[in-house]
Amino acid sequence: MTLETIPGNLLMYKQLESGTFQHVDQLTTERRTNIELRNEWFYTADGNVYTIQKGKSLWAITREPQNLVLQNIDEAYRQLTSQGNYFPDATVAQNSVDHADTIVVDLKCLKLMKSDDQYGRFVIDPKEVKKLNSEQRKVAQRMYGPDEENFRLNMDMFARARKTPRVSVLLPEYVQSTLRNNGTKFLGRTSWLNDFDDNSDLGADERNVDNDLRLRGVRCEDVALNNEVPSAPQETETVRSPTMEEILTTSQPFIPELGWERFQAEIGKLYKQ
Repeated sequence: MTLETIPGNLLMYKQLESGTFQHVDQLTTERRTNIELRNEWFYTADGNVYTIQKGKSLWAITREPQNLVLQNIDEAYRQLTSQGNYFPDATVAQNSVDHADTIVVDLKCLKLMKSDDQYGRFVIDPKEVKKLNSEQRKVAQRMYGPDEENFRLNMDMFARARKTPRVSVLLPEYVQSTLRNNGTKFLGRTSWLNDFDDNSDLGADERNVDNDLRLRGVRCEDVALNNEVPSAPQETETVRSPTMEEILTTSQPFIPELGWERFQAEIGKLYKQ
């Protein structure tokens, strides 16, 4: 099984083996040694579920198996491209939020800098990670870690490259008004990881699933086979024309004696004899 960088929109996910679609932390860790990956923008396997529970605006970050957009990719793609949000089934969404591999963050505790009426962000200075509050640190390590050792090494990479990643999410007020206006409890968005020219920023609020970016994972076996260069066609047996003698020998029993000389003459003309 070999990881590939596959161009296309998010629907290309259907060409990947389940469980191989790369998350932000996996891509960031690979970027330490695979310099080419630093030049690409990626869709990632990280799922984003926004909800209001017990009066708090929450952001749940899931892994691939609990990613609600990927679980229902065709319908999610339709909703995101037509109305900007994916509204999943409430029971399925709650199970995703409650999963042991999901981390849940209080949006208000992220101390977001407002970008517009929908989006906010916070900055991760790789040289000053100790200044992140507990919720910011939880997000930073999940996205750019995932464990302490890789998080430290990845922050060192950013520091050497003079990159200060920003994490962009939906504002609490937008989440509240959108859920209220649509009479639902959950909304889903997808994730982008930017290239190093854009500081390896993370967009956990993405609705533009129809953009041509990159996905990294292992192709399904049947897709890989269909993409193989076809083998050269087998050489076919050469077709030849019969000789004049062969025609005459085969035809003689069927030609009347009175017409035989005329038939020979006409065949001779075809063979210029």
